[in-house]
Amino acid sequence: MPWAKGPQARTQQLESLLRNRGLDGAVISGKKEVYYFTGFLTARLMLPTYLFLRVGREPVLLTGSTDRGIASASFGGDIVTFENYKLEERMIAYPGFVAAEAEALVKEYFSGARRVGADAWNLPYSLYQALVRAIGSVELTDISQDILAMRMIKHQDELELIQRSCELADRAYNMAKSLVTPGRTEVEVYSEIHKELSRLVGTFQYFAGDFVSGERSVDVGGPPTPRTIKEGEPFIFDLWVTTREYWSDTCRTYVVGGRPSEGLRRLHSTVLRALERGMEKLRPGVSGAQVYSTIRETFKEVGYGEYFPHHAGHGIGLDGQEPPFFIPGSTDALKPGMVVTLEPGLYIPGIGGVRVENNFLVTEEGPKILTFAPTDL
Repeated sequence: MPWAKGPQARTQQLESLLRNRGLDGAVISGKKEVYYFTGFLTARLMLPTYLFLRVGREPVLLTGSTDRGIASASFGGDIVTFENYKLEERMIAYPGFVAAEAEALVKEYFSGARRVGADAWNLPYSLYQALVRAIGSVELTDISQDILAMRMIKHQDELELIQRSCELADRAYNMAKSLVTPGRTEVEVYSEIHKELSRLVGTFQYFAGDFVSGERSVDVGGPPTPRTIKEGEPFIFDLWVTTREYWSDTCRTYVVGGRPSEGLRRLHSTVLRALERGMEKLRPGVSGAQVYSTIRETFKEVGYGEYFPHHAGHGIGLDGQEPPFFIPGSTDALKPGMVVTLEPGLYIPGIGGVRVENNFLVTEEGPKILTFAPTDL
């Protein structure tokens, strides 16, 4: 079966990791982790799917029979299936049943193995028991952190999905600014944008984030509510948009009616200055703590330090927040191929909250911006 280029490269990378760690193989059970290495993503809410990799052998994907065709479109290893929907017997294959189905496969595939890696953060106890029964005194080694580190550097197929998510976010902002007129509610604005994004992609579209206006903007974030927006107040849109599980995470602040107060103008110009200075730090070798410090110092210089209560940004990919983290204690070092956000914000009672966030690809030449919606109030 044909391999999709990205999943094949990541599976080869996983095998190299196992060799370097002196491991005989790996069991991958987290839904996102299986997707990362195989390209297979089921739309079913309950379909336990596991990837088995033995060093020197073809990897094996165990999944439900209803999704074999979907799996074979991207995964080039062996595919073994179980009956996940059988009208006479079951509608859902729960993890205990799937672990029992996996036991014979594991016994043959890992015969003679002594040390096996696993994404233990996700490993179901039922599958762990099946592994112990099938291969006896096997030593399981947690490689969850190793996989998380691998995910920090994005492959081309991942970058394309993130870029699509960023493009959808830009489209959402183009709609949002025209919708922030007096008399609407926060949830009406959210609903209008969600409807249009779903129309654009032609199917279900994940769309969430922070939608806070007026006095709520000082609280940093929260879901949309029936609150009616009023002339002259800020409306923070921190949008989370995904494409096949890959995130964009961006923010704009608009003023209802388009006429900001002098106080909001000052906050906004300071936030943009912090964003610009943060961008200058997005280079290989710079630590997450250094990025955070640069943005915080920008605010402290003008007496706003106490009004910046949160992180300065983070990585994005299969999760909306993943390493590197831009916080005071972060030792994460930037590397080419990482995709990150910067999100400076200020929140002052009596004036309001302002936050602006963009997404960037870290390169040897400097940051490449991925989000282009105008940042003006």
